[in-house]
Amino acid sequence: MPPRRPALAALATTLTLTLAAALPARADLVIEGRAAQALQCSALLYLVSDMLFEAGYIDRSDRDAAQSAAVVMLDHVPGTDDQKVQAMGQRFDRIFRTRSLPELMEEFDKTAPWCQKTFL
Repeated sequence: MPPRRPALAALATTLTLTLAAALPARADLVIEGRAAQALQCSALLYLVSDMLFEAGYIDRSDRDAAQSAAVVMLDHVPGTDDQKVQAMGQRFDRIFRTRSLPELMEEFDKTAPWCQKTFL
C-alpha cells in the first residue's frame, strides 16, 4: 500500500476534488494505461460514495473514508495535484455524460473489488 498522505493534505485534496467540476475548461489531459484505470477507480469511488451519502445509505464517516481512499488511488496517477484535480473533473464529466445512474452503480459493483485490491 502506498504511504498515506498527512490527514490535512488528504482533506485539502478531497475538498479540491469536490470543487473540480467548477473549474474553467482547460485542454483535456491524456492519461493512459494503469494510471487511467486508477483515475477511473478513484472517480467511481468518489462519486458513488457521495451519491450513497446524499441518498442516506451511508453515513458521513463512511463517505469520508471512501473519498479518502479515492484520493489515495490518485497516487497512481502522474502529475501535479492541480493536474489530478483537472483529470478528475474531466473523468466526472465523462462518467455523467456516458452512464445512467443504474449503469454507474453496476460498473462500481463490478470494479470496486479489483480497484481496492489493485490501488489501495
